[in-house]
Amino acid sequence: MSKFVILLLVISLTGNLFPAINVAAILGLLLLYIVHRKTEPAKLDLAPQRARQFLIYAYVFWLTSYLLTGVPLGNLFSYEFLRFDGALLVAYLPLLAFADYSLDEKFVRRAVELFLTLMSLVAVLGAAEFADAVGVPLGLSNLPDQLQLVSFAPSPPQYVFQAMFYSHNAAGAVYALAACIALSLLLHTEKVKVFSLPAFWFGATFTGLALSKSRTAYAAFLATSLFAFLYARKQTKKVLKIAVLIVLPLAAFFLTQPEVSQRVEAVTDTEDANVVGRFLYFQRALEDFSLSPVIGIGFGRYNDDSLAFSGIPGFVYIATSGEVINNGEHSHNSYLHFLAEGGVAGLLLMVGMWFSTYRWAERIQTRFPEFTFGHAFARAIQTCVILECFISFTEHSMGTAVTSLTVFTMVGLLYNLAVCEQRAPVTPIAQLQQIRGLA
Repeated sequence: MSKFVILLLVISLTGNLFPAINVAAILGLLLLYIVHRKTEPAKLDLAPQRARQFLIYAYVFWLTSYLLTGVPLGNLFSYEFLRFDGALLVAYLPLLAFADYSLDEKFVRRAVELFLTLMSLVAVLGAAEFADAVGVPLGLSNLPDQLQLVSFAPSPPQYVFQAMFYSHNAAGAVYALAACIALSLLLHTEKVKVFSLPAFWFGATFTGLALSKSRTAYAAFLATSLFAFLYARKQTKKVLKIAVLIVLPLAAFFLTQPEVSQRVEAVTDTEDANVVGRFLYFQRALEDFSLSPVIGIGFGRYNDDSLAFSGIPGFVYIATSGEVINNGEHSHNSYLHFLAEGGVAGLLLMVGMWFSTYRWAERIQTRFPEFTFGHAFARAIQTCVILECFISFTEHSMGTAVTSLTVFTMVGLLYNLAVCEQRAPVTPIAQLQQIRGLA
């Protein structure tokens, strides 16, 4: 039963067009935690305890903040609130709810491979549909609506790859995470093979990222990939081989395609209406923060209208009345959004949780021999955390479900992998089998 729930959760990460799957996966994980959680003191050093502590404090803080605003309690449990303003209450649950479910190394590896394979297959179909849309007749426009992965954005006029997500920015963010995982598996495999599953995963997910036309994801992935290569800097020949034979050819191909190159050039276009609009969102968040710098104006209040405040302006000033609006509007910057709604206290709790998660993955990585799947997977999670930190400068990625849910599901899988490794120490033969399995 536990393996079914975990696989359902992994599958749900590949899209949010069908929310019933996401809801079922999260509810299943919570029930699984309640039924199967075990207290095993010997394994506490393997769990991300510091990150969990930060998250518990954050949950208490955000829920208290919500109650102080005076918004009806029923809104807190509404789908509209949890889908948008309150998404972080759901997105971070795997960090708490992933216990030791006795998942072995083989299952964890296959779950990660399943995620990368599904993302890759969707990207391949999306690339074909994209080519069909821009002038290469393939007859894919007749596919059912559920398989139409490319949409037309009116402003600016362009085709974008949305995959199984509601927006192209969400698709770009998740594909950037998948590309980071695939790249880490490539970099930390003993032998690099251009024609291998990790290479295919990276090529396909990088394609999905490129066709999403998400400028935020472009910039974040570029910065994060530099860190990924720095992690493997001791393996100079391998890094050069991957860069020259896989990464650079893919990048060069897409940069010569006008559909993508024009979008890349638009990253620095400060006159773009969307870019100008984001500066306005930033300013609004800073104004909210200046009103109540200690604990913010209240959880979920950033996009509400006709606000009236209570407290001491410039210190603690909570929005205690106003029109409640549950939609996807946010500050397009997680750090500013946390400052606006939670002040310095809210920001420190959230940043502390992400930093602790990175340090935990760094510590767990040292428990696995080099070139094993566990070593590579731990590196992948560190890379994903870095990407989340970068992408959150221009998107409220830390407060939305699509990326945070992905990262913390992977964290739960790594935790189970670490417990499995401690339970059965790796022998030389088993280590060789792990290396061959990864390659």
